[in-house]
Amino acid sequence: CAQYKKDGADFAKWRAVLKITSTTPSQLAIQENANTLARYASICQQ
Repeated sequence: CAQYKKDGADFAKWRAVLKITSTTPSQLAIQENANTLARYASICQQ
């Protein structure tokens, strides 16, 4: 992330792809993806 900022990037865009069926994603998968996206956003803002 530091190199991107140094190179002039002002924002980052990231998505989590989840396959949705009658049994997926699990609540754990949803929570873990949310946590990962939050960590990524935090790092990008430093």
